[in-house]
Amino acid sequence: MFTNLYSLLYAYYGNLKWWPSETDDETVIGCILTQNTSWKNVEKAIEKMKSEHIDTLIEITRTDNEKLKDLIRSSGFYNQKSRYLSAVARAIIEKHGNLENMKNQNHEEVSSFISGLPGVGNETMESIMLYALDYPVFVVDAYTFRFLKRYYGKDFSRKEIRAHAEEEFHGIDELKNFHGMIINLGKDFCKKTPVCKSCFLKSNCLYGKNQ
Repeated sequence: MFTNLYSLLYAYYGNLKWWPSETDDETVIGCILTQNTSWKNVEKAIEKMKSEHIDTLIEITRTDNEKLKDLIRSSGFYNQKSRYLSAVARAIIEKHGNLENMKNQNHEEVSSFISGLPGVGNETMESIMLYALDYPVFVVDAYTFRFLKRYYGKDFSRKEIRAHAEEEFHGIDELKNFHGMIINLGKDFCKKTPVCKSCFLKSNCLYGKNQ
């Protein structure tokens, strides 16, 4: 179902090497901070954390909450996100020691553990599983729901989207890049108010054809 779509997206975007982070710890931090804000605001927060050498989970557990709030202020909702970051970092360190120890474990057990962490919803869990831990989990976000509804002309559930993507793309890199390409498409063309006229998918997209 998604194979041809992937090829069309890839012809335009190529390999985006998504997610934009340098370490697995930084990925987890970004997954929490990106909730309800733009990535530019997250980047500012992460850069500030790096400048203070507080960009790992273990360092977060050692950081005073007031200082953490100040470091991530640009990401918005900093009171809430600082609590989430601290709680997530502490839980991972206490149970697993580090992220590396969470890789190649029982998929369902790791998924259940992450889903139970404070501030972690479906999208955040999927992002951590795929981008920080390299599990074959597809990330379904608002960009994905919006684009696929327009492209195929029907509403898909999270379960349906994940089932199709995870069945068709067995490589971790493909799952990562498919999600990354959809995000970029959502920013460039398939916005809340779509820019169909100049979109390279116009002739393939059910919504675009009718514009």
